Formats: sequence, structure tokens, C-alpha cells
Amino acid sequence: MGNTRTWGAAAAAALVLWGSTGCGPAATAGRDGPPPAGARTVVHDAATTEEGRRGVEARWVDGGMAAVARDDAKDGLVQPAWTNGGSIARTVGRLYASGTNGGSGACTATVVGVRTVITAAHCVRTPAEGAPAQAATWDEDLYFVPGYQNGAGPHGGFTVRRVRMAEDWQRYGRDVAMLEMNAGPDGRNISEATGAQPVSFTAEPGAPAHFFGYPYTDRVLHCSGVTTWAAGKTLLRVPCLMGMGSSGGPYVSGDPAQGSVVAVNISGDGDASFGTALGAFAHGLYQQSELG
Repeated sequence: MGNTRTWGAAAAAALVLWGSTGCGPAATAGRDGPPPAGARTVVHDAATTEEGRRGVEARWVDGGMAAVARDDAKDGLVQPAWTNGGSIARTVGRLYASGTNGGSGACTATVVGVRTVITAAHCVRTPAEGAPAQAATWDEDLYFVPGYQNGAGPHGGFTVRRVRMAEDWQRYGRDVAMLEMNAGPDGRNISEATGAQPVSFTAEPGAPAHFFGYPYTDRVLHCSGVTTWAAGKTLLRVPCLMGMGSSGGPYVSGDPAQGSVVAVNISGDGDASFGTALGAFAHGLYQQSELG
């Protein structure tokens, strides 16, 4: 999907996706020193009308999900599948998107609020080579399937009403987006169907983190390791790898089934994965999303 960006020594080559949407890896993050004092938030309307919601649902339910699934791995998985249930099995899912030229793909995302889903910013925008972050194309037809497995999800799918992220999303550990979700066809908020994973905005390294993602697989995978800081304390590094499609996947602290999301995966090198650590800016995005 998106064009690859690199930051420091941790190149995103292991996560590069084919296609034309921002569901691929990675952005620059913190390579030029500490972040500025603040970051401007941008808000993008997605499916805000009933007609728009029906169109997005039709695209993915009527063949779009199946087309992506044809490339999913079912055997020889890069990490073990998660089989221990808990809230994580309901809240983590696949986020589908299409690009302006018709290409499509998927990232990973997590329900973290009454109506809020968290993912990586590059999962919803595709940068143009050599252009500033503000000029990136917004991906279309965003559709989230929590608990996705073997081609479907037990809770159905949900469309996105609005996206909130940083204007300078390619830098300074800003590669995070909050998705304000539409209610489902039955009128319920997404959290009424799935519950919500706890989320923490005070991430610290030195403790085990559990990384969940769909690296173009038919089920969610899991790996874990003790985290360390990277890129000037804007990213959390976890010593395990998944690959393309796992962008936006949560790093969960504490109990792997019930713990708090502390970062979202954005990239990797040959030895580890890197996630945007959730801090004050992400907290502000979250609060805005929950207020609607």
C-alpha cells in the first residue's frame, strides 16, 4: 500500500506492502530530534451518510474481503496464532482500505473506546513521493472487522465516520490515528458488540509487551518481548517480527488477553518491531474521538 519511509537504522523493508493504499509500513519518526511542543490535528470525514456507509459495506462484503483473503497465509505462520481468547480476541481485527486507483489492502486495528478504534496513521493515508505529509492521499472505504478469522468476523463489520491524526503524521512518533466508528447495522456502538480494550497513554519500556497483528493471515497472530525505547523515546521496540499487514496492531502491556494498549505497530527491521508509543497527543485524539 503506502510508499516506504525509513527512520534511522530501522528500515521498514520487512513490512512493505504491495498495492496503493496506506496499509503498509512506515513513516519517519523522531529522526530529527525531539518533537515540537505540539502537533496540529487533522480531522477527515469518511462515511458520514447512510448512502456512504452502505457503499463501503457493499464493497467489502460483496467480494472485497474475499479478494484480500486470497493472499492470506493459513499455514507456516510467521508467529503463533492467538488462541487464548479474552477481550483481545474480540477487540483486535482487520482494517480494510482502498486507494484512489482501486487497489486495496488491510492493516490491523483495535477497539479502545465506546466508538473509537486505534491504528497507525499510515494505514489510512498514502504519501506521495517527495511531497509533504499534508499532501498525502486519504485512503477510502475504511471498514473494520473485529475478531476477523477465516474470512469473516463474529461481530460483523463497521464503517468509519471520521479519522483524527496529526498533520505531521510521518514524523516524531505521530504515526497513530483514532477512528470514530459509525454504529453497526443494528444501531449499537462497536464497543457494545466487542467490548473495548483498555488503553494507556503513559507507555514506559522495560516490561513485556504482547504484539497482535494480521500480517496477511487468516487469523490474528501473537508475539511478545521486553520493550525498549527507540527513536528518541517516541517508539517502543519489541524483539519480535510479523510483517506486512500487522501495521496498526496493538502492543499490549500486562495480561496479554486483557491488558492495556500502549503502542501501535508501525515498522520493523530484521530483528524487531517498532510501535508509536501512546502519549499526550494520542490521548487528545482519543478524547476528541470519544466526544464525536
